[in-house]
Amino acid sequence: MKIALMGNPNVGKSTVFNALTGSNQQVGNWAGKTVERKSGIIQRGNQKIELVDLPGTYSLTAYSQEEIVTREYILREKPDVVMAVVDASNIERNLYLVLQILELSPRVVIGLNMLDLAQATGVTINSTELATALNVPVVEIVAAKGKGIEEFLTEAIRVGSLVEYPISSEVPYPEELEQKIHAMEMLLKDTVWANQYPLRWLALKRLERDPEIGQTWKTIAPKSRNNKAKDSCCDSGDAVIYQLQETIILPGESLLQVYEAEGWSKDHFEMAFADAKYQFIAQMLPKIKSVEILAKPTWTDNLDKWVLSPIWGYPIMLAILALVFWGSFVASAPLGGAVSQGMAWAGDVFVSLLQWGHAPDFVQSLVRDGIFAGVGAVLAFIPQIAIFFAFFSFMQDCGYLARAAFLGDRFMQLMGLHGKSFFSLVSGFGCNVPGIMATRTLEDPKDRLITMLINPLIPCVPRLGVMSAVVAAFFPGSRGAIIMLSLLLVSMVLVMFSALFLRRIVKQKERSAFVMELPLYHIPTLRNVLLPTWQKTYSFMKRAWTFILVASILVWVLSSFPQGVPMNETWAGKMGGLLAIIGQPLGFDWRIMVAIVFGFTAKETTLSTLGILYGVAADASQSIAQAMTSAMTPLGAYTFLVVYMLYIPCLASVVTTYKESGSLRWTSFGIAYNLILSYIMGWVVFHGGQFIGLH
Repeated sequence: MKIALMGNPNVGKSTVFNALTGSNQQVGNWAGKTVERKSGIIQRGNQKIELVDLPGTYSLTAYSQEEIVTREYILREKPDVVMAVVDASNIERNLYLVLQILELSPRVVIGLNMLDLAQATGVTINSTELATALNVPVVEIVAAKGKGIEEFLTEAIRVGSLVEYPISSEVPYPEELEQKIHAMEMLLKDTVWANQYPLRWLALKRLERDPEIGQTWKTIAPKSRNNKAKDSCCDSGDAVIYQLQETIILPGESLLQVYEAEGWSKDHFEMAFADAKYQFIAQMLPKIKSVEILAKPTWTDNLDKWVLSPIWGYPIMLAILALVFWGSFVASAPLGGAVSQGMAWAGDVFVSLLQWGHAPDFVQSLVRDGIFAGVGAVLAFIPQIAIFFAFFSFMQDCGYLARAAFLGDRFMQLMGLHGKSFFSLVSGFGCNVPGIMATRTLEDPKDRLITMLINPLIPCVPRLGVMSAVVAAFFPGSRGAIIMLSLLLVSMVLVMFSALFLRRIVKQKERSAFVMELPLYHIPTLRNVLLPTWQKTYSFMKRAWTFILVASILVWVLSSFPQGVPMNETWAGKMGGLLAIIGQPLGFDWRIMVAIVFGFTAKETTLSTLGILYGVAADASQSIAQAMTSAMTPLGAYTFLVVYMLYIPCLASVVTTYKESGSLRWTSFGIAYNLILSYIMGWVVFHGGQFIGLH
């Protein structure tokens, strides 16, 4: 059985999905789209169920990829039943989507969620009256507390198993609209598409001149022979209908009468249908909803007075971000040290076993200096990444992240973007890969592209980890905090500059509006915090044991062969000698240049490469930076930090940018832009520092 899970954003859909599927989830992308696909397998008795979590959306039009993906799944896959999660505290806007779902699929079960939050705001919903008004089952649930979720699924299974199902309530459109809908149905009723899609919905979409429906038909319909009629159409989608008119003898009202009577346009039809739906909802509301005027403000109202305040909102946001970074870098340090020591111990055990088995020296060196020194330095970042994503998931689930985007909108507007880009940039501090993927929330493709290209300028957790180790070695004490803040300030300034610069490069007709719903605050479930944290952390660990392992072994081979020669005469040394010509104007020696080059595979490998080239143990990440003091001055170290923070993004980020943008040209542009910008900034810092007497 196939069950689709649908709903507006922030209605608790993910909570329901996680509760029902647990760890039996598959996460990927929809074919040909950059929208995340989540599905899970549920076993109930002898019945196997595939639950598909469709993207959260406010409607089923064709304005965003989320809307198109959701609609196409219902139309093409034809799930046995749709589980529609509805926010009881925001019933009117949620019912608009439900009415659109009912036009596509009659088998719908409503899960009335957040009843406790609705009651806290003085709102009471009569689920029985709602079920009667729409003629669909309604189950009361409180997903955050796990109440009613099993009953919700049980009812969905029952409805999906029925051979015959009663017709749900139909939106009564005004008479003049009904006449045009009927005329369009007459034009379409004998076509092949009427057998594939619900006829009434098909007529509504054609009256709205839905571009996706037109594109679907253009590949099938024959060419028009009536050029005059074709020219009189308002768009290419209309021409398809004229083509249908030529191949099928249709009585009654002509297409021009359907479209152009009384001067009606595409927008007129679309607004008229939306208005009729909201009028239908307004007629239901007195029966299903009662509102009690509360004597005192709600918890959300009280918090938002401070959180969204133009005076206190920004200090609160900075304090929360400071807590996130403190937890990610300071509190996680003992855990990272424990991981490093554990890897060093495991390396010693393996080497002891190899010595006992009389393995050759180069094999022992490979295990100790290549595998465990390289991968061990990377795995030490796991606690940092896990803690950061736990904080991020908590803020997203409790409702604060939407407020942070609202506050960040003012700064985003200065860069020609809007608040939703804030999600991407903040995510970039954890890892640029999810930061780039977070641009999926942006409807405008130009906004998405610009945000993708500037995201790698945000230093991710692995880069910040390497930077903090170098800062601690060269700038001990309170100076280190000042240096780190200055680096982050440089990053922020360049992000703003790059966004404004790219706004001129990437042409855009107009800046898109920022519209976001601020959900009610609620306490997140432990599962909703830990499950995405585990998924992201596991993805990083998997990459460390595969991709980074190969990179570490490659670095060891290049730095160990030919055997018996000094390090600067190995293959890595010779490569570094060639690269040193490029690094000399920045004060870099060949080791630094080799580490920078191998940092392209993954930023984490920079530390492992330095560990191998400087010959330090796997548990001594601080010693790696200390070893650099013999080859660099403090000014050279600061120059290295600036270049390392800005230069070419890691391979995973490059691949993600290509997949998300679908453009090799823009991906290559992003690589070149970061390389040139980092080199220019490094040259300015190094020579500017020398000019004012620094060393």
